Amino acid sequence: MQIKIEEDSRDWLSYSKAGSKRALELGNRGPVKLDEAGNLDASIIEAYQRTGFYVFTDVLDVDEVEELIFEFDGLLENAPTSRKGLYDKHGALVKFPGYYSLSFSREDNPFDQTKTEETSSQKLPTVGLLSHPLMMMDSALRAYAHPKILSIAAGINGSDFVPFHEGIFHKAASEGPATPWHQDGRTHWDDQGCSLENEDGTGKTHGFNLSVACTECDSNNGLWVLPGSHRNWLLHQGGEFPAISTQIKGAVPVMMQPGDCAIVNRSSLHGSFPNHSTQRRITILFGFHKRDSAIGATTINVHAFKVPGKTKDITYTDDYVLKRSRMIPLAINARAQKYPKEVGFNYQGSYLGNAQWNDVSRAEIAKEDQEYWQEDITL
Repeated sequence: MQIKIEEDSRDWLSYSKAGSKRALELGNRGPVKLDEAGNLDASIIEAYQRTGFYVFTDVLDVDEVEELIFEFDGLLENAPTSRKGLYDKHGALVKFPGYYSLSFSREDNPFDQTKTEETSSQKLPTVGLLSHPLMMMDSALRAYAHPKILSIAAGINGSDFVPFHEGIFHKAASEGPATPWHQDGRTHWDDQGCSLENEDGTGKTHGFNLSVACTECDSNNGLWVLPGSHRNWLLHQGGEFPAISTQIKGAVPVMMQPGDCAIVNRSSLHGSFPNHSTQRRITILFGFHKRDSAIGATTINVHAFKVPGKTKDITYTDDYVLKRSRMIPLAINARAQKYPKEVGFNYQGSYLGNAQWNDVSRAEIAKEDQEYWQEDITL
């Protein structure tokens, strides 16, 4: 059945209040629950498949969240002052030039970094997205291997799950621009625009985005999702996505507290409104795929670049996926060094390369033109 997009004409306060109430009534929120075999609880999987997203509460502890914020804020301070800039606002060299998606106004799309001209205003740009943080932040690499997070990935995508992409979304207080309504999935749809992913989660899928909340995420600064929209492709036969100014009837905010994690099916219609609140939003995205949905898929990759804006046609080979999968065991080893008493996740997937996190592997994943993200997997 095709998605019917209807607009809600209520004022913003009424719309956001109703959406927040509806979000808490969906039955897709709670702690990570595993059975005796370590598998994700069946009720969680059912709720995720039904709605297209799930909020896991209390996944990361306070100390780990504070580490993430501390390192990210350091990278914000070192951000360039223009898209091609090499120096930050303090006059220091930018450590990771080219990885920042900058916005110069609320109208700027953080996913469109193709502009070469910036606004004439003397106001500094805001950072909307930092791409590929696993090679920039040790805290992000360790969080990537959190046993609860990887158990979620295995529970949804199977024990041999593979990576997709990572990034940090930053919606600045009072000025963060909107993220357009969109569906990420482009590959696994049938000729009628219906998902190849079955209602029980079997079949080819587009994977999911897992967002770690470092700050409170609410209806004003957070992501909104249209529940159930992951079954049909809005772009089928010349369709289009609604403008982000559209208050979609039935859409709900993904509400999280620091340390919570939300998974959103990449086929779901989602977006975020401009942040008019006084609270910034920081969410770290870790994406995962089914291995058999990736290998052999022919598609357009939009993620294996420093920042969004470029594309390349590709067919994913075994070696491509195996090389990218190495980041999972590397992260597990990095986390084990920090938390030696923690029972780590036992990754069952195959990968190429050693899994020891040290100065050699640190240099390898960031080597120019051979960075780990060069094998990101868009589906």
